[in-house]
Amino acid sequence: MDAVPARPARIQDVAAAAGVSVSTVSNVLNRPERVTAQTAERVRVAVAALDYVPHPGAAGLRTGHSSAIGLVLPDVTNSFYARIARGAADAAYDHGYSLVLCHSGDAPEREQGYFSMLAEQRAVGVVVVPLSADPGRLARLRERGIPLVLADRAMPDREGCSASVDDIAGGRIAVQHLLDSGARDILVVNGERGIRQCADRYQGARQAVRSHREARLDQVVAERMTVAHGTEIARGLKNLPDGVFCTNDFLAAGLCRGLTERGVRIPEDVQVVGYGDLDVATFGATTLTTVRQPVEDLGRAAVEMLLDEIEARADHLHETRVFAPGLVLRDSTRPRTDDRGQSLDQAAAD
Repeated sequence: MDAVPARPARIQDVAAAAGVSVSTVSNVLNRPERVTAQTAERVRVAVAALDYVPHPGAAGLRTGHSSAIGLVLPDVTNSFYARIARGAADAAYDHGYSLVLCHSGDAPEREQGYFSMLAEQRAVGVVVVPLSADPGRLARLRERGIPLVLADRAMPDREGCSASVDDIAGGRIAVQHLLDSGARDILVVNGERGIRQCADRYQGARQAVRSHREARLDQVVAERMTVAHGTEIARGLKNLPDGVFCTNDFLAAGLCRGLTERGVRIPEDVQVVGYGDLDVATFGATTLTTVRQPVEDLGRAAVEMLLDEIEARADHLHETRVFAPGLVLRDSTRPRTDDRGQSLDQAAAD
């Protein structure tokens, strides 16, 4: 029969072993100047003998805060948000903090609930990754009195710190590549326009097309930004464009799957560009040309700005940090060529 493991020693056990009160043990551990040297030594001997480890939550209650940072994400199963979490966790660990992961489902009431819980647990601050948050919703979160930094969404530095990607530039890069690769009838497969990132990426796409009078830009909005919805849109297209920009890689992967089912060749018949450079971009038979975002950097930067606000206090200045996206070339688009038919993309890579 397996032996029942001994329970960890409690502060009451230390007090009994040393022949003192629980408050005296607490003073030895946290305010030793209040205890005589002889009593303190007796308590330390008991701590060592019992292998007692103080509970970190109790320390947080005494000091007024814990060493925890909250990270509120709309979807913990999405690889994009998982990569933000990885960057945030690395930064928190490097600075001696832990990360509390909260899955909001992008629901305002759940965000409020998490803020209440984090406030009760005296978390030092919160990084929030909103999906479709409105300004009033964010203002209500700030009213909780906890330092707050936004990730994957810019806000004016007079209101607080934020870390985001220049999505207008990202949309412009994606469609400019399609234009440079010969596409002229371009479709944008987008998410809901109420999502700021989707609106910005479409704005960038429109900017790219303005410089090509012969080019045409159209848009279809997916009910959800998933592989399944991308596939459904591809199956329903009546007039095929020669270039498609999907505002995330899940939509792009689904679109490629749906077009392939119809016998459409990629990139010979239709060129496709995604957004995000997520794992799904390399899973299919046709790998995706896509816009890469420095996702881990978003999480890391958000935590570092939050900790600066907490530790610098009066000296802290709010900051709006914006990261630049870049293009990753793969199989779903044709390489650009010069007048002699030589690949410009290969020349750039060399």
